[in-house]
Amino acid sequence: MIIFVSGFNRSGTTVLLEAVAAASGGEPFTVGDLIRHGSPGLSARLDALVSAPEPVDRGVDARPVTDATPEEYGWLLVDQKAAPLLTSRFHARGAGLLRRVAGEIEERSGVAVLKNPSDTGREALLLDAFPDARVILTRRPLAGIHGSSDRALARGARSTAYGMALTDNSALVRFAVHVQLTRPGAALLSLFNRWNLRLRVFGMLRATARLPLERVAFLDYEELVHDPSAAAFWASHVIDPDRLAKEFTRSHSFPGNPSPASSRLDSYLDERWARLWRAGRSRQQALGILPAS
Repeated sequence: MIIFVSGFNRSGTTVLLEAVAAASGGEPFTVGDLIRHGSPGLSARLDALVSAPEPVDRGVDARPVTDATPEEYGWLLVDQKAAPLLTSRFHARGAGLLRRVAGEIEERSGVAVLKNPSDTGREALLLDAFPDARVILTRRPLAGIHGSSDRALARGARSTAYGMALTDNSALVRFAVHVQLTRPGAALLSLFNRWNLRLRVFGMLRATARLPLERVAFLDYEELVHDPSAAAFWASHVIDPDRLAKEFTRSHSFPGNPSPASSRLDSYLDERWARLWRAGRSRQQALGILPAS
């Protein structure tokens, strides 16, 4: 079985991925999978970090890089040039590679749990390519994502080893790091990221409304943080909700951070996003996919 955890960057997908893997008895896609299946160059760069005498973190946060560190499968697609224009998004040409990697994880643990924020809003492609897969969708208020993204960018600009290894010391990434280290540059990157995310949310809202309800679950990061048991109920048709709530609580051990004030546009998008989640959950209950709460 394959479970895709879907959500935008900095919306809690890593901690949810870990919780889903633990609750299902499965395994997430990890740095170790990238080392085994990546090109010789990528494998050597990542192996050097994993084997380094001093711990190396992910840059965007303090998680140490080991072969068990959860990672996005999109890096594998970029490395293998399975997708056009070196994009990290899933493409039909990359299905065979991703299927082989997921199959290896399934052989070991029964359930492969994968994530790639670049594919948020493109879940229909994944469900078409993997007929037995399920998707757990997660949302987070935009202000929370913005705040977390700004903190991650600031930290990542000062801890670059992992990002450079993933991108083969990309000139574009080096330029972005240089820009981020200046106050005007950081403000500009923050503004760009905000508008890019807003545009992606518009597209996601349209695409998500058409997904098959029996194959998707609608979760909310803030609900999981404040009441894991009640929030996990909405994934009952995909995974044991009690185990998910327990594992999310175990994985989510860090304190919350303040979020910037929400703009009118973000509040509007948040409300549309929340309405879509409520409508999807209600329809799942009406169809008997989920029990009445």
